[in-house]
Amino acid sequence: MSKLTGTATAAVRWVGAEIAPIVLLPLAAVLVWVSVWKVWLPSPDAGTPSRRSVTLAIVLLVLGVGAAVIGVFHDRLRRIELSRTGLTVALTPPERDGLGALVERLAQKGASSAKVAEAIRRYLDTVQSKRPAHVKGLTAENGGGLTAAQAHALAERIADETV
Repeated sequence: MSKLTGTATAAVRWVGAEIAPIVLLPLAAVLVWVSVWKVWLPSPDAGTPSRRSVTLAIVLLVLGVGAAVIGVFHDRLRRIELSRTGLTVALTPPERDGLGALVERLAQKGASSAKVAEAIRRYLDTVQSKRPAHVKGLTAENGGGLTAAQAHALAERIADETV
């Protein structure tokens, strides 16, 4: 019985962490379908005139595509925020230290800016994939990410593989 309870708890956590694509991708499909097949295309009945509304079709299409993009990239949108003051990456303090160590090591090695950008992308992707499902949606202040040792080990591994 406890194994079933653990599986159900894990399923609830997964659904909670992945609620954005579960809701947004079907919504996007419905919006695109309605905009194309119900609004834009003419009626199959020869006796009734087509009531096409270009504006409504475009609005529904934009909403559908926007919902699909948010559904697909929801993990990245939660982790990176672009505002008027600059770029903010949501990391815990140990993860930030690890990222700083990675950039410092690459600067000491004289890595090009393209190599540094690729290493940062790999670091952020790995940090995101190693976080438990219940932590992925939380902000950096709530903690729960990688430990300092794990973050520095990851930074050293990526720095050694880069350059």
